[in-house]
Amino acid sequence: MARPVGSIFEVGTAVLFDLDNTLIDRDRARDRFFSFMLNTCFPRLAPEDAVWKDHIETLRVLDQGGRGSKTAIYEHLFSDIPGMSPESFVELMRGKLAAYASWSDGAEPLLQCLRARRHPMALVTNGSKSQRQKIDAVGASGYFDAVLISEEVGAAKPDPVIFRQAMSLLNAAPERSVFIGDSLEHDMAGAQAAGMMTVHVNRTGAFDVEESPCDLVVSDLRELSVLVIGLEV
Repeated sequence: MARPVGSIFEVGTAVLFDLDNTLIDRDRARDRFFSFMLNTCFPRLAPEDAVWKDHIETLRVLDQGGRGSKTAIYEHLFSDIPGMSPESFVELMRGKLAAYASWSDGAEPLLQCLRARRHPMALVTNGSKSQRQKIDAVGASGYFDAVLISEEVGAAKPDPVIFRQAMSLLNAAPERSVFIGDSLEHDMAGAQAAGMMTVHVNRTGAFDVEESPCDLVVSDLRELSVLVIGLEV
């Protein structure tokens, strides 16, 4: 179902982005947080130890790319830490993920190009107020005409309502709007239900590109940056 990049990113097309593991590298921040916790709570362990590596892998599985339970992560390894409760752990994890936020490779050049081409742009993310902290940490807000966070607007991806809210703020029609994200379930399905074009950031390579229902599939934003920046402005 892949379409030519030029037909997706025509001048005037509204471009909407997911945040975690699309514009910012949440996995990188997550691994920094887990390392911080292991260093702090188990100082006798070292990164080269097999136990350390096992802990990291198990914590990654529990995290489920940000869709897992933070309380389950706490209960698995950190519930015996003096003075730490489930609530304080969740707040600590959210704060550290925001503090460790960084651009995904290729993200900022792509945003700069799209802004120069005067595309209407919005950021649509599930989550709480900590998403604002991530956005501020990388200085992303200046690129967008609208920022929608599920907790603030009362709708969450894949509900097409949040996509329609974003397009309304951009005064954009669905057939002239494209959503860029990493989740088939939350980003691609929701955007398609709202009538939008879709670009799937297939970061793990776990999905068959030939069978993808999306308009375009890329491995990361570096690839998409090259494709878009290579177009005539």
